Formats: sequence, structure tokens, C-alpha cells
Amino acid sequence: MSKLLFADLETTGFSREWDAIIEVAAILVDDETWEELGTFHEYIKPHKKIPLKIEEITGITNDQVRDCRGEQEVLMDFFDWVYSVSPDSVVGHNYTLFDGQFIDTRAEKFNLNAFSLPIIDTLKIARSKKIPVRMTTATGKPSYKQESLADYYSIAYEAHSAIEDVRAIIKIYRKMVSKTGDIKVAREKLGF
Repeated sequence: MSKLLFADLETTGFSREWDAIIEVAAILVDDETWEELGTFHEYIKPHKKIPLKIEEITGITNDQVRDCRGEQEVLMDFFDWVYSVSPDSVVGHNYTLFDGQFIDTRAEKFNLNAFSLPIIDTLKIARSKKIPVRMTTATGKPSYKQESLADYYSIAYEAHSAIEDVRAIIKIYRKMVSKTGDIKVAREKLGF
């Protein structure tokens, strides 16, 4: 059995230096039984106002996070939780280039002991396996967004809520590995 930590963040924008985390969500899963072993989910009061565009995308409003705890306090608890549940790997969509880097930047900023785990990135898997997702209308190239993968696997969910994204990532990942059979064989075939 491996314990997989499925994780996602929502932020005020794309800059790890200037933007802030406004929601963090993670679910620990046993990769043999797919039983949920634990959950961490919290909204965060950012150090800056949430832009209207981000409110529209995430559904997270300034009013909703007004009385929430700040990034440092929430991330301290999140890191403590991650260490307490001892996952074997972290799974996320575009985790390598976005969520993981945001978390690492904050760990450094707040002098926190960041966790270092092997990363299973469903975006990288989809691209490397050329999963036949829908094509973008603008470029005619495949769209490997999480929503496109969910659509390909017939998974309905409300995108851009960190906790809903995590639940969708679990389903997407399960579909990816079920196409190759046994989880241990699937992990080898998918390259992790």
C-alpha cells in the first residue's frame, strides 16, 4: 500500500512572489483500496484583495475569506498535517510547475520545513501518454487542462474549488491507472 496525497491550491494570481494562496486542500488516499485516510481543507485570508477575475473563476470572495486565518498560520498546520500522515507521494494537476512551487516559495518565506515528496503530476502523465483530450479552438492543439481530462473521463465536478479539484484529481488519476491495470504495474508504466 502507498499513501497518496492529492493536493490543490487556489491563489489570487500566478505570481509566487506577489500573489497569495486563498485555499488549500489535500486528501490522503490508500492507493489499493482508494479509501480516504484524511483530509485537510482551509480557506485563507490573503495579504491582498482577491481580484474580481479570480473571484469569478474560483467562486472565493473577499467577504468569504475576511475572517479566515493567514497563509503562514494555515500552512504551518498544513505542513504539520502532511508530516503526521506520512504520504509516499503527492499527486496533483500541474503540481510540479504551479502548486508545488507556490508551496515551496511560501515555506521559504515563512521559514517552514517544507515537505519533499515524489510528485505524480497528472498533467505530465496526460501529455506524455497523449491522452486524446479535446482540442482548443484557438490553436487546434490538445488541451490538457484538468477540466479537459475530467471531460475525457466523463467526470463531472465544479472546477476551481481546491477541494473539488482534489476530488476530481483522485478520479482522473484512478482512471489513468485503471487503463493500465494493477496499480503497481500502472505506476511503472506511467513512469513513477
